[in-house]
Amino acid sequence: MRKAMYFGNCVGMSMSQVPALHQMIEDATDITYKTLMQHVDRDEVASIFTFYDWGNGRDLTLKRDWAVSYHRSKWRGKRCYYIRHSAIEYIFI
Repeated sequence: MRKAMYFGNCVGMSMSQVPALHQMIEDATDITYKTLMQHVDRDEVASIFTFYDWGNGRDLTLKRDWAVSYHRSKWRGKRCYYIRHSAIEYIFI
């Protein structure tokens, strides 16, 4: 199965992409960390969230961070997954 790749986050979006972002958020379904990681490229996630423990002995992991949530939705008709971290959506398509 081909993994979803990092598309971008809401901070870097143009104003023309905002309606699609709102629709994606409105239509989203909550998923677990495990489900997210089955569908996205782990190395890309690790390269974005470098401050978490990815096997290097730090205490905090993305999986155990209570302030992070995981979602499945559609971005302009395509299946996507996203991580909401500090009220920023990181989108993988």
